Amino acid sequence: MQKLIFTLFIIFISLNSVIAQHHNKREKLKAYKTAYLTEQLDLSPAEAEKFWPIYNAYEKNAFQLKVLKMKEMQNLINDKGGIESLSEKEASQILTKVSDNDQALIDAKKELYSNLKKVISSKKILILNRAEHQFNRKLLSDYRKRKHMNNSN
Repeated sequence: MQKLIFTLFIIFISLNSVIAQHHNKREKLKAYKTAYLTEQLDLSPAEAEKFWPIYNAYEKNAFQLKVLKMKEMQNLINDKGGIESLSEKEASQILTKVSDNDQALIDAKKELYSNLKKVISSKKILILNRAEHQFNRKLLSDYRKRKHMNNSN
């Protein structure tokens, strides 16, 4: 019994460590993105004070739509035994959910732009759009470089 409790305790400590590391990576990435976007947009202190709450709310919503909802649909597919095991009706229902999720993401982006127009110029919103794209490309490039370096070792 003591061995079981000790083993569970070790597993719990290890799991907490892994979760904390993952959380720290996400927080570092968020800080890096915030610094990058702030630099690209050249926000005044007054603009930044109004911009970041709007943008952060959008990011939270987009994360839920992109990651959590898609995981939910992938789990639904997996629970049914994979795509090959789905009936045409089930596949159609899931496809409708995917399409609805994509539309919700588009609507969230439109709402972001509408809300930001009250805070920053349309020109800065276009710069934001470009900066987000550049940031994502830079992350992907950095990831590929690290992966290539790891594979070389």
